[in-house]
Amino acid sequence: MIRPWVACVALAAVSALGAQESQKVTPGSLTIEEVVQLSKAGMSDELIVARVKRNAKAFDLNTDEIVALRESGVSETVIKYLVDPTLSYTPPAPPPPPAAPNNPPSPAIPPPKPPSDPLALKVPPESGIYYLRGQEEFLALDLKPVVPSRQPGKLSSLSGGLLKGHIIGSVIGPTAKIRTTNRPAIFYVRLGEKATIDDLALLNLESSASRRDLDFGKKAGKPVFPVSSVRQYESKEVTPTLFRLSAPLSKTGEYLFFILGSGDDKKGLLGKGYDFGVD
Repeated sequence: MIRPWVACVALAAVSALGAQESQKVTPGSLTIEEVVQLSKAGMSDELIVARVKRNAKAFDLNTDEIVALRESGVSETVIKYLVDPTLSYTPPAPPPPPAAPNNPPSPAIPPPKPPSDPLALKVPPESGIYYLRGQEEFLALDLKPVVPSRQPGKLSSLSGGLLKGHIIGSVIGPTAKIRTTNRPAIFYVRLGEKATIDDLALLNLESSASRRDLDFGKKAGKPVFPVSSVRQYESKEVTPTLFRLSAPLSKTGEYLFFILGSGDDKKGLLGKGYDFGVD
């Protein structure tokens, strides 16, 4: 005699098993329409083939149906397994990594050329003018302001005399601190920002007891220096912003590398320059 509670338990187990079986894909239930839907949804061939092989149903496709499937986006691989799901399937190998671009090697950058002048590396790095004394000694010239002189009338002989009505600039002090004895005198000029070697004019100053004078002509902003006060020099670019100057000064006296365009009316300056003397 079977007890009532045992029968109830057996019935419940059979019902649960039946429910699980109903959730599985029934062989032969996959349709062509579902295959087309999966392909249009972007499913991989590997997944669709797995469904086809699980379905285990061969489809008898004619030529028109195969063409219609290809036009619907179904791949040839999937169609092959629709016709014969018993075929073995090996997923395609992943694509190889992209090859490195075959760029030619960059040309080697040649090292910078050494400066043509071996003394260039020994010139102080600060902007200014340096007198070369001896073989490797550099003396910095002083930067001096040139102020208007109020002394009226005719002053000594500088290019035929400093004429009345002309603007006379003065550098304070009777002599410069740096004295040159070489013939020619060699200088190195390290330019500052926005400066060029053409901004320097080498001028001979007229000395007096307390200052050195220079005739600027009649307009301070546009100086016209007497021809006799202008001295020539040769310049050579050694490195960018560094020049070597050679001044063949045969006459002793006081000189000034005047910086053109350095005047400042608000400060009462006619300009600035680097002074030196020739002994």
